[in-house]
Amino acid sequence: MPILVRVWGGAIRAALAVLCVALLCAAPAVTEPYAVKGVKVQASGLKPELARAKAVADGEMAAFNRLVRRMTLPEDHVRLPKPDAEAVRAIVRNFSIENETGQGERYAATVTYRFDGDAVRAMLEGAGVPFVDSQSPPVVVLPVWTENGKAYLWDDPNPWREAWMRLEPEDSLMDFVRARGDLADLKAIAAAEAVPTNKVALNRIADQYKAGLVAIAVSTVDKGKRRITVHLVDLANGRATAIGVFATGDDAAALDKAAAQIARAIETSWKRSAVAVEQNAVTVRMRAPIQGLDHWIRIRQALQTMPQVRGLTTVSMSPGEALIELRFAGTTAELRRQLEQRGFTVAPEGPSRPTGAPPAGTPPAGPETWALTAPSVPPVKQTDLPPPPGTPGDKPPEKAPEKAPEKAPAPAPAQKTDPAKKP
Repeated sequence: MPILVRVWGGAIRAALAVLCVALLCAAPAVTEPYAVKGVKVQASGLKPELARAKAVADGEMAAFNRLVRRMTLPEDHVRLPKPDAEAVRAIVRNFSIENETGQGERYAATVTYRFDGDAVRAMLEGAGVPFVDSQSPPVVVLPVWTENGKAYLWDDPNPWREAWMRLEPEDSLMDFVRARGDLADLKAIAAAEAVPTNKVALNRIADQYKAGLVAIAVSTVDKGKRRITVHLVDLANGRATAIGVFATGDDAAALDKAAAQIARAIETSWKRSAVAVEQNAVTVRMRAPIQGLDHWIRIRQALQTMPQVRGLTTVSMSPGEALIELRFAGTTAELRRQLEQRGFTVAPEGPSRPTGAPPAGTPPAGPETWALTAPSVPPVKQTDLPPPPGTPGDKPPEKAPEKAPEKAPAPAPAQKTDPAKKP
């Protein structure tokens, strides 16, 4: 059972963020993008408590370095921020300890550190290093093994699939799915169908696991040497990316090493695409009819729970409509698809300026504007907003009839107190 050791003010904010209310759409699963698990620490000291404090303090820097490397691309690791120990300690929200052992002056444990996300992002932005701080969509890996001219995926023998089943990625943002290989999987896709161009079959297997990515890793033998060719298919846009060709042996140890190497290569490719999307995030202005303050709060919370939303600004508010600007790390087509999946109705209105050729010197058009209609929801308590002044049909509130002032009650007669008797 992990022991929660220290909680800062940021932990309170995180706990509030985890508390979910009923929204217009289902919220995605909550992850800990700023937690680093399984940090091994050990130290010696004159007293057990001193050894423990030193070990935990030393682990903070190691955890921070693992975190920022996980969030960034390999080519940017030389530019990562290098804060001192005190700066790192200041952004640790809390930590929990497992497998704690102490023998005399020596202490060892496994620690999970949780960092303040705002502070980590500020450090990376200050260093000019692009980063990704969200987990990938679920990715299904299709490990195809060829032997004597025959391809195997779900059938035996497939030592390549067994290697993927043994894989335990560490410090990874990739949500690798362990395909069951059951009858439903066999019906969804066969070994011969596991090719990047077969979008129908890939969508079938992805639907089995609610996945957004499919990795195809085909092992073949060329001139007596086994090689694995890997492609990553993003089903949201149908784009297939060639990850590379990897040499490996046939024994279990070599295949385990190849699976770990390919998993890192898949993650790097996905992060590179995600960084590009973050740097080219789109901003869309939306008009949302509202039925009161409670209704508006539900709409806003539903939008903010979308994993690729990077900012939501309220431009204006009236009793019947909210005008907002949404910054989304993706394309407008992907934003519209995700909104419709959550039950919203979207009707693009065009750029936020009059149509026609603008005169010389006119600033560029503002963000595209959409009419956004929320899905139907159970009746909610309406908050009556006062109508704007001068609205036709408004009647001044009727005054309550004045009551005659009540007479003050007559003072009670003073009670007679007998003087105290002398003993």
